[in-house]
Amino acid sequence: MSGQLVASVVIPTYNRKPRLARVLKALETQDLDLSSFEVVVVDDGSSDGTFEFLQQARPLRVNAIRQPNGGPARARNTGVAAAKGKYIVFVDDDVEPIASLVSEHLRSHQLSPASVVIGPLSSLPRYPQPWVQWEQQKLERQYSAMERGDWAPTFRQFWTGNASLEREHLVAEGGFNVEILRGEDVELGFRLKQRGLGFVFNPLARGFHHAERSLQSWMFAHESYGRLEVEIFGRDGEQHLLATLRANWRHLHPALRGAVHQCIAHPRLYSLARAAIQRALLVEAAAGTQVLASELCSALANILYWRASAVELGELRAAQVFSP
Repeated sequence: MSGQLVASVVIPTYNRKPRLARVLKALETQDLDLSSFEVVVVDDGSSDGTFEFLQQARPLRVNAIRQPNGGPARARNTGVAAAKGKYIVFVDDDVEPIASLVSEHLRSHQLSPASVVIGPLSSLPRYPQPWVQWEQQKLERQYSAMERGDWAPTFRQFWTGNASLEREHLVAEGGFNVEILRGEDVELGFRLKQRGLGFVFNPLARGFHHAERSLQSWMFAHESYGRLEVEIFGRDGEQHLLATLRANWRHLHPALRGAVHQCIAHPRLYSLARAAIQRALLVEAAAGTQVLASELCSALANILYWRASAVELGELRAAQVFSP
């Protein structure tokens, strides 16, 4: 592959210069010829000197693009439009790639053409924010299950912190929907599935996830997924939508399901529970303890997701999902 540009690593970034520097440093140590891939970094309106930092000389082939702040979906679309490689490898600015990340993505495409390749967002030893720690634990369980073959990856695991596919499919689908603020990658994943692409999990295409986000942002994401998945599952018809949500609902532990259902049915209880759990998580984060964090995060994530789903469904359809 020496001298031939094969892949474009697309990285959207916003005011994360130190983290971005770590990602670029890791990309310099990839175990394939650096001329075989380019790095397209889209500075989405940063004010911390990111674009000036990107002008520095480095062994990587870097195409730095600056645009007004428009969100990660728009930034990724800009990166894809500028990319010259056959394959697009999406990497987030908080994901530190191991030396084989790019080559493992390319190897998977050779073995499984017409596929979307998913690499793991591997965990650090510990995260100080309980909600991030909980989220990483859930990710690791999914990765382990896919690696064991318990179930195959789907569009719901298309997280663009570490994923790749041929550029032509992204262009044909019109890229990411810029109107979606959270879950835009999953929505695009559904369209790629409809296009006939398969999904492949490669546990060797790892990147370490230096995740950090506010509790408010984490909460917004779960509410957004609750609304979005009603719309996405509904694209396969009303029966599929209700059957999928019913199956997911019944997968919850009965005690958690009962508590969540009470919050859905009683708006006042929902508000009180949401505020109380939020306060408790902030206290644990400030104290540096995570005694009840896992249980609190699970409860809050499900309350947010399922109430948003219920609102999106409307009273009649929600009754069909949540009925005993």
